[in-house]
Amino acid sequence: MKRFLLFLTALGAIVTGHAKKVKVTIDGTVWPPQTTLYLIINEDTAHAERLSIVDGKFSKTVEVDRNAFIRVHDWKEWPERSPFVLIPDSRHITIDWNSGSIQGSRLSQKLNAICSEIRKASPEGFHVDVFSDDPKAWREAQEDANRVRAKMLMNQKEIARRHLLENRDNICAVWIAYCFPELLDGERDVFISHMKPKWANHPLMKMKKV
Repeated sequence: MKRFLLFLTALGAIVTGHAKKVKVTIDGTVWPPQTTLYLIINEDTAHAERLSIVDGKFSKTVEVDRNAFIRVHDWKEWPERSPFVLIPDSRHITIDWNSGSIQGSRLSQKLNAICSEIRKASPEGFHVDVFSDDPKAWREAQEDANRVRAKMLMNQKEIARRHLLENRDNICAVWIAYCFPELLDGERDVFISHMKPKWANHPLMKMKKV
């Protein structure tokens, strides 16, 4: 009887282990001049797979953990800038680089909308044009620009924190905490502690962003 119970326990562990893996086909179109495209699972950039692009289209079927992040990007670096971070909540996901659309994955759509909102709020790239040779005018313009950037950064932090708290019971919070730690003012671990254990212990929470 004891051996039988042990067998059932082992069998259950095997079934559970297999249940965590899912197969998903990812396909779509890219920008016309684009020739480089990587598929990166859980930010393992050392094993990033370069995808084949034919006539502006690509297709790849992978088997991954059902809670994995699949980044499809033309760069191995800068995950926070990626327009396509996919969550395998379906068997077929289609992306379009021209429109920025994602089809077939509700969670992927949600995550990328969140990241897009956070990125758009960034003060990066903001500047004030000054059409004057007066040093005072330049100085005042720089001071004004700094004030605006500070307000924009504060707003960006509020957006990131709000999304992190609103999604602490789902996988989206993991990506936010991984990609935008600088917006959490050193409180990343505090936010992680408020996540459900399955997300707080996600592989990305043990990694540093490259």
